[in-house]
Amino acid sequence: MSDGTLNRNSFYNYLRENHEIDLLNWCEPRWLVCVPQEASLKNIPVSTFFVEAHTLYQHTNSNSQYCSQLFGNSLIYEITGEDPRAIISYSDKDAEVLITKATIITEYLITVEDKIVHILLLDRPLETCIDGDDSTVNHYLTSSVTSAAQAKGFLFHFRAHETPLKDLNEEAQDALEEIVPSDDVTNIQNVVHDIILNAWTKLIKKHSPSLQANPDFQDLLFRALDYYVMEKCHQVLWWQICERCQTVDQIVKARLTHLHTAQLSPLQLGVPAHYYTPLPAAVVELASLSGRESPIGRLQCVSTTIDLIKAQAKEARVVLHAYKNQDDYPSLELSEAELVALLTTVVVQAQCSHLVANIYYMTHFVFSINEEHPLWKSLCLLRSSLEHIMKLDVASLPPVSAIRKELSLQDLMQVSAEVESRFERVGASKSSGDITALDLQLHQVTQQIQLSTQALSETNLPERNSPSRRSDRGMTSTVQDGSKIQSFREFLASIPSSVRASFRRRQSQQRSALQSSVN
Repeated sequence: MSDGTLNRNSFYNYLRENHEIDLLNWCEPRWLVCVPQEASLKNIPVSTFFVEAHTLYQHTNSNSQYCSQLFGNSLIYEITGEDPRAIISYSDKDAEVLITKATIITEYLITVEDKIVHILLLDRPLETCIDGDDSTVNHYLTSSVTSAAQAKGFLFHFRAHETPLKDLNEEAQDALEEIVPSDDVTNIQNVVHDIILNAWTKLIKKHSPSLQANPDFQDLLFRALDYYVMEKCHQVLWWQICERCQTVDQIVKARLTHLHTAQLSPLQLGVPAHYYTPLPAAVVELASLSGRESPIGRLQCVSTTIDLIKAQAKEARVVLHAYKNQDDYPSLELSEAELVALLTTVVVQAQCSHLVANIYYMTHFVFSINEEHPLWKSLCLLRSSLEHIMKLDVASLPPVSAIRKELSLQDLMQVSAEVESRFERVGASKSSGDITALDLQLHQVTQQIQLSTQALSETNLPERNSPSRRSDRGMTSTVQDGSKIQSFREFLASIPSSVRASFRRRQSQQRSALQSSVN
């Protein structure tokens, strides 16, 4: 029985008011409830996570080693000594390293209904490593989570996450085994969303009240779970999506191949000639789309591609402006039409497979962002570009000078001479409108070519047919099949996910409930 000390203890009173049902399970002989003395609780908010950190259960068959309800097996506590007895804690990751020591002042046995609860009154709270949470969260809030590796690193950084994440893995595996190809997409979405939302609820309650109520942390945790859970579901879901989109993807792939063969140029799509520049980094990024094994990861890849297009286009304009010594400041912002045109040519050059399936996948299985988020706007731009591609009629596009992509050594020397001749004609008049951003890039390349060919000036170069000299007239153009294009448009129009609004409502309700419990 209590001598009155417990009744004056804020931790104990919180325990009796909010965890009465839990106490029926936290009972003898396997459980101990540690109550820090009142004097040690100054400026420490008592909450569910704090209570669970001080609720210990026996570790395996040991009579002296315990784990907490909050941290599970990742943190081992051991009761040592005779008079006084103390609780010391070890980390499984750093075996035999003393983390902290709390002295047991006295013990109580209290009755809850027909159960006996064993309480240890401690001189101080148990060290739980929660103190490092805020600094870790601040780091991730400033750098964000933009990859599966970052998401996993964030989730597993916290000791309190380990047991819930283990349960999450098992829950996801069970759910995947029940999913069959014939399942309705909405049903599959609901199953996966429930897994993420339930995991989010369990994990966030493992943190301090201040973090639980922090909307940025809430978003960060949900984003990390979006990466983590969908990566586990990827192999099962992705090929189902590919089967659903197979016919339309074949139509798109044929069109991409045709436009790539025709060497579609941004200049033909209305990009100003003076500002045209190749976009190799963006092409490489988008070509890596299939290597991202989650829809949110693939959406991040699309967003990065667009960012690279903007950055490379701005750089070309700045370099050209600096070369011409112009007084006015160049317009660095791309119009939406210019951006769509540049993205269109990047999509054609990247030659990604399953583009429609990817759009379908990202639309239906990205749960952590809304339609106002920049990532979602990137998806809209990709859709616009794909629609643009399917509407294009190469025969009606304005002709442009072909930019040769495969050159023999003789061709390189010829290009070098042509570019240098243009710069010699311009001379000191750098404000001439004849020089473009692409010319500046070629000028740098030709200077390197000249240096490298000086040592080989006596080499005999055999005549060869350059692929760039072959006429494009012999290419067989793809005949537009009106019914196929129409089926593509109808399929793309049907892609918007009708359940996204309900997902947002459920997330909002869960956050409101969490906020109420914290307050």
